[in-house]
This record gives sequence, C-alpha cells and structure tokens, in this order.
Amino acid sequence: MASDHNRNEEQRPQGPKSPPSSTRPTIRFYSRVKPYFEFSNFSDHPIRYNGKDYSTGEHLFQALKFLNDEDSENIRLQSSPEAAKRMAQTLSHRIREGWITRRINMDEVLMLKFTQHQDLRDKLFATGDTSLIEDSPEDPFWGTGADGRGRNELGKALERLRSVLTPYGGSISMSHIRHDV
Repeated sequence: MASDHNRNEEQRPQGPKSPPSSTRPTIRFYSRVKPYFEFSNFSDHPIRYNGKDYSTGEHLFQALKFLNDEDSENIRLQSSPEAAKRMAQTLSHRIREGWITRRINMDEVLMLKFTQHQDLRDKLFATGDTSLIEDSPEDPFWGTGADGRGRNELGKALERLRSVLTPYGGSISMSHIRHDV
C-alpha cells in the first residue's frame, strides 16, 4: 500500500513486471482512477469489527497491529487510510510482538471487507481465475514495489479469499476468524 493512490501511472518508473504465477490473465489494481481500486485497502469500504466501524481496510489492518486499545482507537479515528498508516508507523515501537514476521490479520481484514460488501464479493468473483496483482510501486511486500518484482502478498491474499468465499451471498464459516485481537 502506498500513500499516493492517485499517482499518475506514467510517473511510475518503468521496470520489469513480476510475471504472474502462471499464464493466467492478470488484473493489476492500485490507482484510485483505474479499475479494481476497490481491491485496495485504501478503498472507501467501511468495515464493522468488534462493534466498531473502520473507514477502510487499511484503518482496520493498521489498528490490528497493536494490543493497546488507545493506539488502535487513535488509528481507527484517522481521517484517511494514508493517515492511519502514518499513525501506525509513528507508533511502530509499540507494535505487538511477532507482527513483522507473521504479517497477521490481512486475510481477516479482507474476509470482513468482502463479506460485508456484496458488490465487492461480486466483483471479486467476476475476476474468475485471473491473477490479481497490487501494482503498488511503494510496497514490495504487499505490492509489486518500484522495480515490479515485489511479493504481491495482497494479490495472493485476494486470490485465497476468492477460493474460499461462496458466490452470491452464500454463507461461509467465519469460525477461523478471531475477533478478540
């Protein structure tokens, strides 16, 4: 994820793109003004979690890094996903132990987002077996990074989610999702 989702794609340094995991068609998402921005954690799709509303997936993802309720609440109340991310970075010395190595909670955030917004679920299913790539030049872990060779963990997480959700609002088991963090 990056702080500038409005970046003009022509300004991005052109480098080799990471190849999709197979010869499947590819959907790249990142920019607010391009299709599939809704797949980004910066999209304006609020998430209800533990009786509280988070403005975006990024707000919830960043808040879940912290055990301290005050830190989590300060992040939840930020005015934008960029501000929520900046606040979490400012508080990075208080992130829960093991966060960096485990990168916990992304699957949970996506499950909540896509089950609470039927339009997003439908859009995800409409991608079929397409490879999903977060084309973020800013983030080589969740996206492609500046050189286009990043790990694309957000795209992979969306593909995992697509494989476990049921289409058309069918129920799924949410028992594996922890709500006590």
